[in-house]
Amino acid sequence: MRAMLTIGSLLIVLAVVALSMRAQLKATQRSMASAAASDAASGALSGTPANQVQQYQRQLDAAMKAAAQHTADRAASAGEDGSR
Repeated sequence: MRAMLTIGSLLIVLAVVALSMRAQLKATQRSMASAAASDAASGALSGTPANQVQQYQRQLDAAMKAAAQHTADRAASAGEDGSR
């Protein structure tokens, strides 16, 4: 009887871990797909190495501003609906 309970609980833990990993992998795949799409949309860097550095810095600044705005929007919406 004790062995059956042990095996049953291990199976439940295994199922919970598997579902958690599956959800995490799906989230990772979605974020990688969106990152690949944004990289494709931004285009390849062209010109001299100095121009490429400037293009990269502009793209990085734009991405960081977008991320900061997203964070600010989430913080504002969390404050409005009272969750958190």
